[in-house]
Amino acid sequence: MEWLLLGAMALAQAAEVPTGAPATPLKPRSTPADWVTDADYPSSAVDKGKVGRVHFTLTVDTKGTPDGCYITATSGFLQLDQHACAILLKRARFSPARDPSGTPIRAIYSNKFAWTSQDGPAPGEIPRIDLIVEVAKLPTGYARPALTRVHFAKSGKPDACRVEVTSGLVAIDKVACQQVMVQAPAPTQGIKYGPLFDTRMVLVTFEPVPAR
Repeated sequence: MEWLLLGAMALAQAAEVPTGAPATPLKPRSTPADWVTDADYPSSAVDKGKVGRVHFTLTVDTKGTPDGCYITATSGFLQLDQHACAILLKRARFSPARDPSGTPIRAIYSNKFAWTSQDGPAPGEIPRIDLIVEVAKLPTGYARPALTRVHFAKSGKPDACRVEVTSGLVAIDKVACQQVMVQAPAPTQGIKYGPLFDTRMVLVTFEPVPAR
């Protein structure tokens, strides 16, 4: 087995001051590539030939400990996505970001890696689904499209939805998942001729209907 950690990129930002960068950015306390080993690849996923590239974001508290993990681009397999977050929350540790006065602040860390096997197909990027929902008027507080992760049952129908990046409103996020469960098309292909994936990312954008 081979574990690839690609393109380390830290994006540190104060939760209290979302428009500004911290004076001291977030810094991993160990090499990110050491957070996961070959032994962490789920044996059931290996046996089924599941591979895929995962993009993730960790929210990190003022002590440098991750307290949230969000998938921003799926491997295509819910099992691999969930396993990745479980490992990252357990092992990733940071020197906290600090504001200009030196006070530790909350921050985020984003990165990507690939679950891959020497004997299996090369991992590829799973195309995102873009869904537009028309509304009479955008509600106050709507900040951005909601990024959701939808899981498909063996029948090809969606059976679960999770909001990974909020729209800024809980009510809108709920509607986003409701629309995803109704409109998301079933996966039609695997990764590089591998097994049919069961998870897709869906970006749900709300747009006001033009007045007539």
